[in-house]
Amino acid sequence: GVNVVTVGQYQRFCLATGRRMPVDPTYEGRHFNSNWSKADHPMVNVSWNDAKAYCGWASRSIGVMCDLPTEAEWEYAARAGTTGARPGELDAIGWYGGNSDAKTHPVKGKQANAWGLYDTIGNVREWCGDWYGEYPVGSVTDPSGPSLGSDRVNRGGSARDDPKNMRSAKRQSYFPGLGYQRVGFRPALSSVR
Repeated sequence: GVNVVTVGQYQRFCLATGRRMPVDPTYEGRHFNSNWSKADHPMVNVSWNDAKAYCGWASRSIGVMCDLPTEAEWEYAARAGTTGARPGELDAIGWYGGNSDAKTHPVKGKQANAWGLYDTIGNVREWCGDWYGEYPVGSVTDPSGPSLGSDRVNRGGSARDDPKNMRSAKRQSYFPGLGYQRVGFRPALSSVR
């Protein structure tokens, strides 16, 4: 996707499937998207399982297979042909702890990377399809993650992260059955999966 899934897009999914929206996000006791009123903000508080269900629904709806990207696919797309820590100057490309007031902002509010993808660094971390495990070091083409695990990978940085964590190679892991205020997702279209 050009951007992460927005609140508005996720609301359409919930209406179509009968799912309930998760609890709206708060930070230090204050709501920063009260009752999900900001439809153009990234969807957060969705579990990896919910993100996968959204991808299945979207695939059926548009007739083209989509899924969460693998960790390698995500990094490749986020880097957009660059080899540095980020695909551009941080304040120009991402919302992070130093410029966001610790809350999400509308998608596409910062400069896109060279391939036209928005918010690959900042605003929200993004679920990936892989289980979390050792990631290969050095030159490797399209590595795959472990076949089993307890946590799923998420990549990128969030609007509450420190600048040092705002880089294409930053990876985290979370339990797939829970939603997190810093994590959203971006489906990847594919003709073969």
